[in-house]
Amino acid sequence: MRTLRVLGAAFALGALIAPSAFAQKKAPQGAKVLMLTGGERQHHGYREQALYLSGILEDTGHFQVTICEDAAILETPAMARYDVLIVNADRRTGDFKFTVDQEKALLAYVKGGHGYASIHGADNAPPDWQPEWKEMLGGIYTHVGLPDGRAIKGHYRVKIADKSSPVTSGLDDFDLDDELYTNMRMMPDVQPLATIDQGGKIWPVAWTYRYGKGKIFHTSLGHRDFGPGKFDPQSDPNLRRLILQGIEFAAGRESKNP
Repeated sequence: MRTLRVLGAAFALGALIAPSAFAQKKAPQGAKVLMLTGGERQHHGYREQALYLSGILEDTGHFQVTICEDAAILETPAMARYDVLIVNADRRTGDFKFTVDQEKALLAYVKGGHGYASIHGADNAPPDWQPEWKEMLGGIYTHVGLPDGRAIKGHYRVKIADKSSPVTSGLDDFDLDDELYTNMRMMPDVQPLATIDQGGKIWPVAWTYRYGKGKIFHTSLGHRDFGPGKFDPQSDPNLRRLILQGIEFAAGRESKNP
């Protein structure tokens, strides 16, 4: 009986976290999404974010989402069934670190014409990342060499730098409690969609990019600390809209604004 009570409590907690994520909704005409999550344990709240975001995506009716934590899938034929890949995790170390072959497979997937959406720590680059990764994503956060990336938590004013993009449609400048990545290594032709003014400098925090035939959306925003009850910036309606419309762009369906 005690075991049943514990299981019941666990399912109830799961329902509070993201009820629609557990439903695994059908979207026959929607984009097929693979969300690759999982990163350094007890660092970011990746799993909670994946459940939350997958539910939000499926609620639009535009997406059918599969969640995975094992990057080995990148090297399999299964990738061909997905229109867009979302990575929301810092995969620099430990069991979740990308292998060289996994990185190359991801780059080939995007270059071949699939969409890629990258959120927050997914831009964190270890010393042995493939140099082409920066060329694909448009910018990376790293502590190798100079300038040295620095993360600063705070309350920020996010400024919409380009209101003509479908990714920023319906958005105005907004306030957000989040983590800012400064001193990112950027490609020179990146045109930011959103920026933050901090320390007398303007830092890009969201952009779109092209790599081969693939379409990319990245935001360095969206930090959630590990542990129950931690604030998720993605629950802010403005950041949530930016991310959803960014994923629409990456999937090639940006005319369907959420």
